[in-house]
Amino acid sequence: MDEKDDPRLIEACLKKDLIAWSNLIKKYSGLVYISIENRLNKYGISASVHDIEDIRQNIFSDIWKDGKLSNITNRNDISYWIAVTSGNAAVEYFRSREARERKNTIPLRHKIDEEELNEIFPSGVPGPNDELARAETEERISLAIESLPAREKIVIKLHLIHDKKYHEIAEFLSVPKGTVSSYIKRAKEKLKKALESN
Repeated sequence: MDEKDDPRLIEACLKKDLIAWSNLIKKYSGLVYISIENRLNKYGISASVHDIEDIRQNIFSDIWKDGKLSNITNRNDISYWIAVTSGNAAVEYFRSREARERKNTIPLRHKIDEEELNEIFPSGVPGPNDELARAETEERISLAIESLPAREKIVIKLHLIHDKKYHEIAEFLSVPKGTVSSYIKRAKEKLKKALESN
């Protein structure tokens, strides 16, 4: 099945023809997967195979349910539309997930315990005791975290803010547990240096 069949295929899909729908998925599933990966890589987002599969299924489900194929202007070649739609859906998937996680996140000043603060803050800097000092500490740590390289920033946020264990982060990012440990150690050292210079 080549591009010249696309207009007929789209019409059949819009009429909820299951055979046509199966053919569309078979034909464009690979393009959807690659488009998701490319867009996430562009934004420096690391995704597991499981995440990409979820996004791909969501894309096809939304196209089917909402009749989105009717939005295609050039039905002789739907590759571009599918690539753009897939990339946008991938970014939206992670934005939504981040928003949900933020909603369930404990503020930094309530989350980071004294042991973590001692690891992050330079020696000789007193730990914050009152609420105002802890609020200032939260601000300083937040700015320092944002200055980290993308991968280290993701890992330290998952560990400190979202309270994820090393093995959970490793599974989420599809990297070895030892790599997560190295990222966290390196990130804490950089945070300490950044806080030292503040």
